[in-house]
Amino acid sequence: MSNFDRISTYHGTSDQFAEDLVDGKVDTSLGGGELGQGFYLGTALHVAKAWAKQMHNTESVVEFQIDDDDFWSFDIESLTDVQALEYRSVIRAKGLTRSYKFSKDVVWGPIVGGPRVYSDQHKWESVNGESFLNGNNVLRLKR
Repeated sequence: MSNFDRISTYHGTSDQFAEDLVDGKVDTSLGGGELGQGFYLGTALHVAKAWAKQMHNTESVVEFQIDDDDFWSFDIESLTDVQALEYRSVIRAKGLTRSYKFSKDVVWGPIVGGPRVYSDQHKWESVNGESFLNGNNVLRLKR
């Protein structure tokens, strides 16, 4: 399969956790962020590296290569800039950054917290999505 049929997304993390992710140990219940509980992947490598540097003083990034057809088979909530900002505000105000879920497999929207980075994020929040990310149909590479 060519790279044109795959989506590459990135997760910046610690060195140890990067190894776990490459080994297929994604856990959507552990993470949280501006759109609530889930495992976050971004569409820009440089943004993931910056996150890893800021949070873990490393540049460890795991790339997740996902087949287009597989990705589009999931139940996806797509957010505009305005919607993402509104959800972020409500989620933060209610203290739900580590618990809020949309009841979807994937929430896709722009990164709206912090400096403007012009990158999208995919928040994987379902058990189905977690199983997929840990499975053999996803190529996981430490970058």
